[in-house]
Amino acid sequence: MVQRSAARYVQNDYHYTSSVTNMLGELKWSILEQRRNQASLTVLHKIHNKQVNVDHNHLTTTRNNKFLIPHSKTIHHINSFFLRAVQFWNELPTEIKDAPIVPAFASGLNKFYVFNRCFN
Repeated sequence: MVQRSAARYVQNDYHYTSSVTNMLGELKWSILEQRRNQASLTVLHKIHNKQVNVDHNHLTTTRNNKFLIPHSKTIHHINSFFLRAVQFWNELPTEIKDAPIVPAFASGLNKFYVFNRCFN
């Protein structure tokens, strides 16, 4: 809601028939949910590549660099950072996950989101 209100403000268009989605496209603003997902994936990439000192021994990877999703019994665990990020991580192509440095990962991630937005 905040982003949509900001788009109306920036475009100075408060008419109820105006499309906020079109305004966001004209402004070339990415959706906040997408930006949060990208930030979570970037942190997970840093953790996975040991660039951040966080204990992630409870996360197990498979041969194709996917994480096994542990079973959850509580809503708090289901909505935790690791579970949310792992679900998005497993959807990424291997070449993005295997990026050796964060800028290469972020670049691949941006291209992946732009491609999926165009074709979904």
